[in-house]
Amino acid sequence: MANPYLRVRKPVSEESSGLFHITGPSPTGTFLLICGLLLTGYSLPMEARGSEIATYAAWGVAVSLGASLFADFLQGGVPNLIRADVMALFSLYFLTLFEFLGRQPHFDEILDARTVPPGVIAVLWGFAGIALGRHLVNQGVKRYIPVFNQAVPSSVMMAIFAGAMIIGYFYQFYTCHFNPLEVFHWYMEPRFTQPWGRGRLGDAKALVGELNMLTYLLSPLAGVMFAKRSSYNRIQLALVAFGFLWNLAAAFLAGTRNVFDSNLVTFMIAYIFALGGKRSYEIVVVVSVSVVLLLVSTRMMLGFRNIGFTNYISGQAETERVADKHLFVDMNLWVICGLVQVFPERAPYLGTEVPYLALIRPVPRALWAGKPEGMSLSIEDAMGVQGLTLASSFVGEGYMTYGNVGVFLFGFFFGGMAGWWSCLATPRNSDLGILIYASGFFSTVISMRSLFVFTTAILPTVAAIIGGSLLIQKLRERRRSSFGGTG
Repeated sequence: MANPYLRVRKPVSEESSGLFHITGPSPTGTFLLICGLLLTGYSLPMEARGSEIATYAAWGVAVSLGASLFADFLQGGVPNLIRADVMALFSLYFLTLFEFLGRQPHFDEILDARTVPPGVIAVLWGFAGIALGRHLVNQGVKRYIPVFNQAVPSSVMMAIFAGAMIIGYFYQFYTCHFNPLEVFHWYMEPRFTQPWGRGRLGDAKALVGELNMLTYLLSPLAGVMFAKRSSYNRIQLALVAFGFLWNLAAAFLAGTRNVFDSNLVTFMIAYIFALGGKRSYEIVVVVSVSVVLLLVSTRMMLGFRNIGFTNYISGQAETERVADKHLFVDMNLWVICGLVQVFPERAPYLGTEVPYLALIRPVPRALWAGKPEGMSLSIEDAMGVQGLTLASSFVGEGYMTYGNVGVFLFGFFFGGMAGWWSCLATPRNSDLGILIYASGFFSTVISMRSLFVFTTAILPTVAAIIGGSLLIQKLRERRRSSFGGTG
């Protein structure tokens, strides 16, 4: 009887897998984007109201991104638009400028118009850094990580999904006596009230809770398995559907939009690449549904993230805010404009402090009791606010590091990483390789919110690479022993 672990698919040829043929960013597209950013920055209406300046920048960058994408499309078609650096650019745009495509009169009430142009310029430096950094890696030279190209049977993919689900949600179920109804009840409650929540400083329990990051693999896994559904039976697909929907519901009810949106992106990327250019109508459906869910969740999750979904559906509402009447994402530009006024006039640049803290963040406090607790001057302290957690995207953190130079360098780093990651999408990718590749988009998208997030969000992908490599080694050993036993 044939051993199922010996069944290895032949790599797909370059010619037969058009969807995997990613040529990389077009130099012409990058030139158009940089020119658009320069033109936008130099032509800002300085005498206008703050919201009008931001709206002008939002449309200027939108047109510039559109021109860049069009050049990429002409170079490599639709497949060439499904890249990590493209997702990074759109994620940064969504966090900083997207909300200003509509009117934001409240913005004029909370900010002096004179502070807006410097903040906008800082954002433009962030886009420029990503645009140029993505060319750091030669797209013509494909980089291969062996595990990306090793085929595994569908049973192994199913085992990975089950393992990520069980280990990732173990601590939550443990704190609720393994009662799924109690777990779901706590999902419906306000943020930070759940029994599995960690304190401001982590401990040994928090270390176990961090295994929840393995759930970041569930969405790309589901994307691959649904696209290759002919390889799975109905029971397996039903279990995957249940796990995927549970994972989405958990992210949605937690009110953390960047996590929910990143799950949608990784599912979408994995599904598209796993299809390999086939059934294009499914791609249209998946992309359309994902975009609609992203836009709806952006507004809806603001309504309950601090009061809980139970109170939200019972008719309660959070304190009236700009999101009630206008498009609202996170008002990162307001924070960025504020930080530009603080550094370096009222506080010195933080220098290497931010990258250092980001680098050591994955180290558990349970293993390093003296681990620094945070920046010497937090964003909230710099802005003079209490009781709130403010987000500024990596642009704000870069500016706190060393002004616009810091912003550009942070963007250049993210662009370089995204450009290198896009090189790993090849016709040789197996289902396991597609999973790993798509999971990397999670850290790409979510890291635009903060450099601190990057070094932790990348861990599930690293775990998948290491675990996949060990798995392949085991399968090879089993194959050798099987051959030896038949000799």
